[in-house]
Amino acid sequence: MTESICQAGGADATPSYSVAVRTLCEFTAKAGDLDLRFTPSPSALEGMAGHAVVASRRGAGYEREVALNGEYSQLHVRGRADGYDPERNQLEEVKTFRGDLERMPANHRALHWAQVKVYGALLCGERDLPDVRLALVYFDIVSQREHVLSEVHSAASLHAFFIEQCQRFLAWAGQERDHRLARDRALGELRFPYSDFRSGQRALAETVYKAASTGRCLMAQAPTGIGKTLGTLFPLLKAMPGQHLDRVFFLAAKTPGRQLALQALTTLTAPQPDREALLLRVLELTARTKACEHPDKACHGESCPLASGFYDRLPKARQAAVERGFLDQAALRDVALTHDICPYYLGQELARWSDVVVGDYHYYFDFHAMLYALTVANQWRVCVLVDEAHNLVERARGMYTAQLDQTAVRALSRDAPSALGKALTRVDRQWRALNAELPTQGPRSQATG
Repeated sequence: MTESICQAGGADATPSYSVAVRTLCEFTAKAGDLDLRFTPSPSALEGMAGHAVVASRRGAGYEREVALNGEYSQLHVRGRADGYDPERNQLEEVKTFRGDLERMPANHRALHWAQVKVYGALLCGERDLPDVRLALVYFDIVSQREHVLSEVHSAASLHAFFIEQCQRFLAWAGQERDHRLARDRALGELRFPYSDFRSGQRALAETVYKAASTGRCLMAQAPTGIGKTLGTLFPLLKAMPGQHLDRVFFLAAKTPGRQLALQALTTLTAPQPDREALLLRVLELTARTKACEHPDKACHGESCPLASGFYDRLPKARQAAVERGFLDQAALRDVALTHDICPYYLGQELARWSDVVVGDYHYYFDFHAMLYALTVANQWRVCVLVDEAHNLVERARGMYTAQLDQTAVRALSRDAPSALGKALTRVDRQWRALNAELPTQGPRSQATG
């Protein structure tokens, strides 16, 4: 898990805090402007395929997905380096991309170097290496070409870099460790906010709790008025400490469903006569079109004032946000604008540090699903609550259906790079053949699949 707590030594020992290399570096090594001009990024599936192609080109002794671990003070750092070639003593970090690599912002490249340097430090520590060659392998998913940048670093210099990153993260790690322990303790004592359950609500809550406790999937159908939102969120929160859950994701198809979830969470976290407000970080994710303060500007520092210096101002905004705790759209906007950064991308950052995230289906289920990607990359233990799941079928058709326009394909093929242009020309050729087979239908300019 990105932020797991484990007891080291006896009962009085200070718990350690476990963090993934990627999360550590994203916290410590990002600086400068928010810049989205180097887009679009490959999907998770395209990225996995690109990594597999790179690994298949290496020699027989090449080690894939090298698990690495290290310690500093109360911090446990772990991750998986993409590959290591013992014969060349080269450790590789593979990054897939499409487009012109020269357009990659310098702060993106700096983050990539930080990641591979931390992996290098961990590798030298585990294998007692005096030095190692570090390589950033940028793989173009369109041309299938590799662009390799490499440097040789001594174990001593990498260890010093590792210590520097850990020291930058330690204060935050201690805060997060304390929050997690306090959160789990409070959730263990959490009681239903009303004197009694509605008819059928207790049975629903018990079933949800048992499903979460045994790691099973559950599909429940509840009548209107039973209080299903509160009746499902309450048992999931109760299950978090015992099941060592990192996050709960509440996903809904429409705004009213998300608002009901926020109302239920407000009720659950509100102070009671015998307790203070519940220590729970809640985040509402909203669409960029709704959160954007400057829709007439592009998302980079040369255009949008809230993107300029974004990562330089992010630490204070992030601290203020987690101290506020309950972040619906209005609260998130208030924190972001107080620190002159973009509300939408502050929300993206806080998804890493929130206990409950409320958002649309696509944050977990589409090709570029942020919450799913974070869960996999950071090995979180999560519960996903899908409101009105029958709507997910139709939404999934939209998310996973591609639409092509023959005129657009032809126009794109004229200006596309050689490798892509040939493929588009073949698509157009097959399309014309299909049109020729269906003369009674007339020419077809669109296809959906």
